[in-house]
Parts: sequence; C-alpha cells; structure tokens
Amino acid sequence: MKKTYLILAVIVIYINTNYGQELYAGFKTLRLEDNTRTYKPKTKKTDSLHYRPVDLDIWYPSKEKKGKPMLFRDLFSLFEQRAVAYQDNDDFSGMTEELAQFYVAELGVGTDGKRLLNIKTDTYSSLKTIETKHPVVIYMAGFNGMGFENYKILETLAQNGYLVISVWSVGRYPGNMTNQMADMMEQVYDAEFAIKYLTNNKLVNADFNNVALIGCSWGGMSSAVLAKRNPKIKAFVSLDGTETHFFGENEEDDGFIQEIHDNNLLLPTEQNLDYLYLESGDKLDEFTTNKEFHYYKQTEAPKHYLRFTNSQHADFTCVPSILESNQNTVKIHNDIQSLTLSYIDKSLKQQNMFDTNWKEISSLNYTTSQPFDIKKTPGLSTEFSGLILDKKTNQPLPYVNIGILNREIGTVSNSNGKFSLELKEEFKNDTIRISSISFKPVEILIRNIIQKTEPTIYKLEEDISELNEVVITAKSFKKRTLGNKTESKFVSTGFSYDQLGAEMGVKINIRKNPTIVDAFNFNIPYNRLSAKSVFRLNFYSINKRKPGVNLLKDNILFTIEPKQKGNVTIDLKPYDIVLTDDVIVTLEWVESKGKNNKGEAIFFSLGVFNSGTLYKKSSQAKFKKHSSMGVGFNINVRY
Repeated sequence: MKKTYLILAVIVIYINTNYGQELYAGFKTLRLEDNTRTYKPKTKKTDSLHYRPVDLDIWYPSKEKKGKPMLFRDLFSLFEQRAVAYQDNDDFSGMTEELAQFYVAELGVGTDGKRLLNIKTDTYSSLKTIETKHPVVIYMAGFNGMGFENYKILETLAQNGYLVISVWSVGRYPGNMTNQMADMMEQVYDAEFAIKYLTNNKLVNADFNNVALIGCSWGGMSSAVLAKRNPKIKAFVSLDGTETHFFGENEEDDGFIQEIHDNNLLLPTEQNLDYLYLESGDKLDEFTTNKEFHYYKQTEAPKHYLRFTNSQHADFTCVPSILESNQNTVKIHNDIQSLTLSYIDKSLKQQNMFDTNWKEISSLNYTTSQPFDIKKTPGLSTEFSGLILDKKTNQPLPYVNIGILNREIGTVSNSNGKFSLELKEEFKNDTIRISSISFKPVEILIRNIIQKTEPTIYKLEEDISELNEVVITAKSFKKRTLGNKTESKFVSTGFSYDQLGAEMGVKINIRKNPTIVDAFNFNIPYNRLSAKSVFRLNFYSINKRKPGVNLLKDNILFTIEPKQKGNVTIDLKPYDIVLTDDVIVTLEWVESKGKNNKGEAIFFSLGVFNSGTLYKKSSQAKFKKHSSMGVGFNINVRY
C-alpha cells in the first residue's frame, strides 16, 4: 500500500510541473467518414451507412479549467449514441442505464447503475487547446469497447501533455466486433484513417512523428497489427492484450486467432518498438493449454513484462477501480496507470521515471516478471464413438449426455443415439460419464477405452425410482409468473455455434407448496444460427446453490428455427410438473439440425434484479456462476 501511494505521489508532482503549470484534460469527439471503405454492403453511395463511419474520442492537454468536469455518464452514453448511428433497424434507447446496471452487478457492488454513471471524471469538454504540438498516444479499445473503459489513464496522459486518440472497437456492419480477422482489421483501418485524416487536416496539435500505442484486451491484437504496419510507432503498452494467446479454452476463438497468425499480421520477431506487457493472473485458471503464441517472448525489441498474480482481466479497465469494488482492484489499476504513463514518458519524452516505478511495482508481493510457463508437447488423442441404446427395448436413445466428469469436454448423442468425442492421452486417468433422464448413469475409466478404435454400444438401464407423492386439493388457484421476466435487447448471454451439450439456467424461488407449472418462457434478442436447434428444458433440485438431481422423468424438447427471435413460451401442462421447493431451471442445447457457421450464436436476455446465471460448457462439466445477472427464464404457475 505505501509503495503504491509513493508512486502516485511522484505522478502528481510531475503533473503539477509539466509545462511549468498544472495541465487539465480537455475532451472532444470527431465523427468522420472514410469514403475508401464500404460499411453497409449492397447500398447506394447516398445511403447514410454506405461509407465507413469513424468516431474518435480525443483527450488533449489544456492550461485552462472552466465549467464542470464531465461525468462518467457523458463518456458512457457515447456508446449508445454510436450503437444507434451504426445500425438502422434495432432500437438501442435505454442501453446506457441498462449496461451501467450490468457493470455494477457483475462487479458485485449492487444494482444501482446511477452510482457508476454519476462518477465525476477529471475530464472537461471544450477546453482551449495548447498551441504547441503534442506527442500522440493512440488507444485501441477492447472488445466492443470505447475510451470510457480506461478514461482514467487517458485523461492522466492528457494532463501530462499528450494528445490521446481513442479508437473504439467496432467491426463490420452491423457494427459488432468479433474475433474474426476481418472485424479486427476494421479497427486497425480506423486508426490508420484517423492518423492520415488528422495529419492532413490539422484539427489537433499533434506530432505524428512521436506516437505510442495502448491496447486493451482485444485492442492489444489490433495494436500489434497496427504497429507492424506502421514501423514509425515508437512504443506499445499492452493491457492484458490478446496479441498473446493461450490456445485451448475455446475452439472457435482459437481458429480465428490462428487465422490472424497464419496471415503474418503480427510478426513480433521483426518489431523494434518499446514494448510493455501487463498481464492478468487468472488466464489459465479454468482450462489447460499446451500451445501459446506469446508476443513478449518472441519479440527482440526493448521490452518489459509484468503479471499481476492476484488480478482478473476486468482489472485492466478502470471501471472496477472507480467503483471501488475492492481494495485490491484499486491498487492494481493505480499500478497499471503509473507504469503506463512513465513508460510512455520514457519512450516519447526521454523522461525516465519508469525505472523507479518498475523497481517498486515489480517487487510487490502480487506481481511477477516471469511469464506463464506451459507444457510444450501436445498429447496424443483418439476418437471415442458409439451408440447409446435402451437396455430394455434395444432402441436408440437420443440426446444422452456423454462427457468427462468435471471437465468442459463433452457432447450429446444425436437423434439416432450416436455420438463421437475426442479424448486426449492426458485424460487417461479421468472418467467418462453417460447419463440421461430416467436412466441410471454409466461411468467408464478412459484408460480402458482410449485405445479402442471401433464404435461401442452402451446400454442404459431404466431408473424406476418413485417420485414423492404430492396431494393437490380442489381449490381456486392463483396464477403467477416466477423467475426473471427480462426482455432486454442489450444485455444477453448465449451459446456459440458449436456448443452442443452446453447448458445455462437460473434459480427460481417457489413461494407456495405445492406449485403447478403451466409454462416456461424466455426471450431471444438475437439469433444468428443458420440451422434449426433442439433444446432440452431441465428442472433441478438445489444442492449447495448448484443444480442437484433432475426432477423430470421425461425429456422436454423443443426447437428454435433459424434466425427466430422474440418471446418463446413452452406449454408444460402435459408434463404434470409439481414443485414443492426452489428449483434451478436450465436450457440445454442438444442438437443442430443442419450446419451452423463459425461466429454464429443464439442469445438470451439477461436481467439485473434476480439471482445469477449458472452455466456449463459441456455435458458432465461442473456448473459455474457465469454472471451476476440472471438469464431471463421464468415459469407460469398456479398454487
């Protein structure tokens, strides 16, 4: 704590002495248009969205101070304004307040979004600029982000004499950033267009021969590409950037990032700019990797690396810090801000306070200058396939869960009872579990099957255990809707195109005993799947806040058509579901009747005022808390 405060005191002294007087952070936005790029395909040149829009947020130094400082709301609301401007069909009104609620809920500091929106910044709009040219810092925002996510760093840079150009993260039409190379390149092109336009039009007092980059998260990838394409850039600070990637967490993301590497868009071995990589400590907590692309390890340029071992990815934005979600995150972001400023000072101004800061912060008990160390040799793998039958009837069993116990590796048998699953040598001491509603589960040691190459038949025995009898007396029933009734278009979560067996749900409190369930409801704000999808509805008892025993005795299956959106109601009266206690209700994706393309997904609305969302990536994996906000599942009941 004392070391952190010492470093901040040094920064304050520097701010107060720069240019011989205290500087203030001015702010303005520019709405430009790049007529060399088409934004909305198949439109006429007269269409307002035909050409690529480029919105820039600019922080700049000023000697004057007038008016009131801007609120976080003023910066954050730009996101809503641009979401509306970049599309022509969807209504995004109200998104600012809802996303603010999402931030505070996810950080565990309540549900009052106004608390975030009303935070005062040290940024002022429309201050008079200083005539002297300033060194330039280009900020490449994170995934679908903007300058608001790290405004504390950007305004501090302006207070120290830098002109900061924030390039927001927006992909191809309709404006959603993805991990695909083509979307990432749009942010790179936006930055290059900004440099060219501002150089030619002299709208800002900028020295474009003296430029540094800051990339946050996905903005680290676009920064690395920008640096490779523009060798005059002198320095690059990466805030947990994805130019370094550990493979194995998500097959889709791995494929997109591999495409970027295969197109030689990074080439760190050929870079010669100063490089500072600040990394989070939780990247490898929930999956095992045996392959990495480590930009820092490959570059031979002057470089520094520091990992904050007690940090999360979100700590590399300023939002957890300004909300003071905990003491730890405030200290971490102060350290990040200090290192970023002093490193850019060293690279662009030859003012070397970085070495002092580095010595102090790198010696703290929650930092290390040693990068993650992973195994280099991938294990052997084999295909585990088979057919699931009903032992009594010898008929195929559809939609049976097959997976490695407590790992995020699994699948679901198809409508004909067939399945296939890749097993790696490293899993040989694990257990495969095969389970289905109304049948006894089967468990198999992987070491006993990993060498088998022929499909195997597995027969499941019916579970004939009896349900507890519930007596319902004749009376006048009250009708209620229980659970999360949100229909949000802006805050959502869902399944990616290839996540068969994935499952998510929410706790629903049962107020009366017994309660009869008539219907299940949810909302789909976005659906980009090309194939018809089959989902299974599950009702679980609760065991230590997680799903316990499945209370159903029959599969409840329904289909969602390609591109289907809006409210969906599933009639449950034929299933005679009677509840006597709180439950967790989930949706499980069990089949795609056709092919979905990479990047496609289906989304369900999230809401604030309810319990959080539970999620597991595959059959037999453990349920984990996916979000502090609850997925919008609710049930119509009588009691």
